[in-house]
Amino acid sequence: MSRNSSRLAGVEDTTPEPAETPIGIAPPMKLSFAVPTEFIEIPSQGKFYPEDHPLHGQTVVEIRHMTAKDEDILSSKALLKQGVVLDRFLKGILVDKSINIDSLLLGDKNAILIGARISGFGPAYDTKVVCPVCFSHGRHIFDLDEVKTQHGGPGEMEGVERSANGNIVITTPKTGVQVECQLLTGVHEKQLLAQQKRAEKQKLPDKSATQQLELAIVSVNGTTDRATINRFIQSMPIMDSRHIRKAIEVCSPSVEVRDYFDCQECGASTDMEVPFTTDFFWPRQ
Repeated sequence: MSRNSSRLAGVEDTTPEPAETPIGIAPPMKLSFAVPTEFIEIPSQGKFYPEDHPLHGQTVVEIRHMTAKDEDILSSKALLKQGVVLDRFLKGILVDKSINIDSLLLGDKNAILIGARISGFGPAYDTKVVCPVCFSHGRHIFDLDEVKTQHGGPGEMEGVERSANGNIVITTPKTGVQVECQLLTGVHEKQLLAQQKRAEKQKLPDKSATQQLELAIVSVNGTTDRATINRFIQSMPIMDSRHIRKAIEVCSPSVEVRDYFDCQECGASTDMEVPFTTDFFWPRQ
């Protein structure tokens, strides 16, 4: 029924008149709470994950952009004290929740952190640095877009092969032993840090070199018995030990940001790797 016919019937029409938008003023826009996402290239290209891992064969990982909620995580004193603040942050921004943070290769983990930082604050990273020559303190702006990616793999070093499950197989130069190694992940990093803290607290000698090998080596000449592997590690020639650690380093996927820092105090120019300090996710305003 029309408005006029309602009046003729003696019924008062209470339908409100549509509000008119003043000339020159745009109507208010509807708020959108959808958080943008983007894809970050991972240096491993998914080649070193087992077949049942979500990143097996994947070259990119999807993350959402940082929000105010992430500031609460990054500034949490409790999480900082527990040493889990970055893991909690990563868990929150990964779109695929089936990815276990501890299972990420260290190079992939760092690539995701750099990608998240760029999406949140841009590529310019202004941070404190220490001159390695005169030890004076200064500041330097690193360009995170200038990241160098190493995809890793057996092709990076002669005499190294890849096993069927994505590990690397190294033939030691002195003894000729075949050593199968897994590349280190977030869980291995936590174990190494815990062992280092325990050694410092108890004033024990540093065993980080052999501890890294104990975590990385999964078989020796086909033997997977841990007692046998540990005895091999303790007694192997130093040439073989260094060769294995070098092979792991060279074959591991990684990301690196380097730049030349010119010291204002002593004038030295030093090729410096970007330091991951508290400034990384708390840039200067």
